[in-house]
Amino acid sequence: MKKFGALIVILLLLIAAILQFILPRTVENILATQIINSTAATESEVLLSSNPSFRISLGEIDRIHATATSGRIGEINFKNLTLDGDKIRLDVMELLFPSKDLTSQLRAQKILKHADKIELRGIVTEEELKNFISQKDDHFQDTQVSITPEGASASAKAKFFGRTIELDIGGNFIVVNGDIYFHMTRLNSNSILSRVNADTFLTDIKVLDSANLPLNLKFDSVELRDGEAVVTAVSTVQ
Repeated sequence: MKKFGALIVILLLLIAAILQFILPRTVENILATQIINSTAATESEVLLSSNPSFRISLGEIDRIHATATSGRIGEINFKNLTLDGDKIRLDVMELLFPSKDLTSQLRAQKILKHADKIELRGIVTEEELKNFISQKDDHFQDTQVSITPEGASASAKAKFFGRTIELDIGGNFIVVNGDIYFHMTRLNSNSILSRVNADTFLTDIKVLDSANLPLNLKFDSVELRDGEAVVTAVSTVQ
């Protein structure tokens, strides 16, 4: 009888150790892997905290804090990515044993059951926007990009019907349905385009798609500073 009692005590201690230490660390590692994979984060750190800590095993997270020196979302490289969240509830079984045949977006919706708020912030530099434009279309040459609090502008040379034209574009970044677009408000050219109604060519160009974000995040705002744009994405699940 004493041996049976000792065995029960050992079993209870083992379960307590799993709930308090092993399973919370497993949840943290899996969640960190998902965030890193979706943002291509480098030099990253993801920390989960709850009091008591075994609540993480149940998917109840008081706070999440993650940092990365750089990352990539869609076709844009970011620097200094940070993610913060409060009062998060996860479906731990779905996290540990994912359902088959689900897209990453549907799976994220299934995993995240509740969040008071999750916020992701990152910085896009002028140099990165220049690279983005150049890679988007190899017809553009000598691309230059400028970002100020008042707006963003870009200039480039391009081939147009066998002629080299110079383009000067100005505008701002806007958020539409959780995605980020470049809203063009100015288009100047040394070609025939300068002799027609420029409004015909003004358009919104999608730059960032929220489908590439983890944890049901949607882009929320873009703050322009000298030389860079601070992009924020948020998620709230009731």
